[in-house]
Amino acid sequence: MNSLIMIIVSILLAVSLIIAVVVLLLQYKKGKNLHHQIGEKDAELKRLTSEVNSLQEQVTLLASKEDGEKESERLKTGIELTLKKALKRAEEENFQKNTFLSNLSSEIRTPLNNIIGFASLLETETSLIENKELFEYARGISESGDRLINLLNNIIDISRIESHDVDIVIKTCSVSTIIFSVAQLYVFKANDQKIKFNIISKEIPDALVDDKVLTKVLGGIVDNAIKYTEKGFVNISTGYQPKTNEITIRVKDSGSGIDPTYLKEIFNAFRPESPGYSKELQGTRLGLPIAKRYVEMMNGDIEIDSKKGEGTTVTIFLKAAVKQVEEAVPEVLEKPEEEEVTPRKTKVLQDLDIFIVEDDLMNSMVLVQMTKSLGKVTTAVNGEATLKIIADKASKEESFDIMLFDINLPPPYDGVKLMHTIKKQFPVYQRIPFIAQTAYAMTGDREKLLEAGFDDYIPKPINKNELYTIMKNQLEIR
Repeated sequence: MNSLIMIIVSILLAVSLIIAVVVLLLQYKKGKNLHHQIGEKDAELKRLTSEVNSLQEQVTLLASKEDGEKESERLKTGIELTLKKALKRAEEENFQKNTFLSNLSSEIRTPLNNIIGFASLLETETSLIENKELFEYARGISESGDRLINLLNNIIDISRIESHDVDIVIKTCSVSTIIFSVAQLYVFKANDQKIKFNIISKEIPDALVDDKVLTKVLGGIVDNAIKYTEKGFVNISTGYQPKTNEITIRVKDSGSGIDPTYLKEIFNAFRPESPGYSKELQGTRLGLPIAKRYVEMMNGDIEIDSKKGEGTTVTIFLKAAVKQVEEAVPEVLEKPEEEEVTPRKTKVLQDLDIFIVEDDLMNSMVLVQMTKSLGKVTTAVNGEATLKIIADKASKEESFDIMLFDINLPPPYDGVKLMHTIKKQFPVYQRIPFIAQTAYAMTGDREKLLEAGFDDYIPKPINKNELYTIMKNQLEIR
């Protein structure tokens, strides 16, 4: 039984072995076919891979070009955005700077107006009682105040010039008119110092300038000429150079003069002639550097000729508006006619009914003292009181002759709003001159106030002679 089982198991093992060999043979044959197929597929795959790589290179090249254009556009957009942000920051910083300078100007000018105003009044009173010592004290206070306000103006001017924050409006202007208006402001100062002050007139064409800037420049030069001339003269003369089509304004004085070694530095800001602790020539000497930069902005130039102890000549060159035909020069040149500048007659500044609106008590007192000799003076501290006073006067069919308004008044009225309200409620005041007075004396303030409806503008601290000139001019044109 066991043998039979063994035979059967052996037969089954043999059959299994035969089947396994057959299967292996079949798998080998099938494997050969599969390998061939795999080889073909592999070759096809390589061919397709090569095509894909080629296409990928083309796609990459196109994408690179497109990415370059996109990158260029992105960079351009980024640069524009950066520039816009920088411009916005610059505008914000410039606004903050202007706000700071404006507030600084206001904070300094308001108390200075009080100091200079009362010092001027003290000068008048002490001269009347013939107290020489007190008069000199008052004059010293007044001169110190003037120096402070000039320094403030110069610092603000040089700051604006260096930050390119000055708007120059070139137009055709009469130089002779500008010279005469400047002379009117300084003739009193020259007379006080016993200096001969002359205008040597000559017919000249109009100039292409900014009249307000030229007035400022010429005023600074004349002020320096008088300041550094203890005795002698200050002359303003004009001329015309046909070859260059230029107008010349010459300011010559017989003052202390300038050392030749300093002349080459004369137009550099903050370079005084007397360094260290010398008191001979005080000041920062910003006037001439500012004047030169302003004149250059008007396409002109300035030259200086000076000798120590013999005086100084400052010549301004400006572009003429229209070329003047050169006339034949006579063989003998006649001496130019000299016109001595004298204060304008102020007959019109009499028996006036003046209305002053000022919320600062000290400023109000100064203005009253300055103007009370011209007639009757009425004051108010805010808009409500002003409107009540005007209404009471209107009920009597009366009106004021001239209005002097501070701009920075308590709410709800500022000077501009109050003026508009008065002109609207009381039409008669459409013909009455309104003069704005403010401590905010920045570039463009005057133009803004004139555009708002004021007839003229005077900055604090208020100069009495300048105020009288403005009042007279406004009353004459009514």
